[in-house]
Amino acid sequence: MKTGELLVVFPTTHLTLKAEQVLRGAGIAHRTILKPRKVSSDCGLAIRLQWEDLDRAAGILEEAKHLPATFYRSEEGQWSQIRMLGAPE
Repeated sequence: MKTGELLVVFPTTHLTLKAEQVLRGAGIAHRTILKPRKVSSDCGLAIRLQWEDLDRAAGILEEAKHLPATFYRSEEGQWSQIRMLGAPE
């Protein structure tokens, strides 16, 4: 079982709010929060997810073309990127 906090961040507030609607429509439990300072993004918001929803949420966001999206995890106060969708080539 994964531990720590799981966040998905987007480069803009607009994308974050649209992603929130997509996740809500798919029945994925989430919460929009203020982005921790140590997580890089131009947007001040992040979406907190449950670990068990990681793969499903990533698939839904990719299918809905709400990209780029970067997933981060927090463990012992350190944030690390674990997945990025729609990364520039």
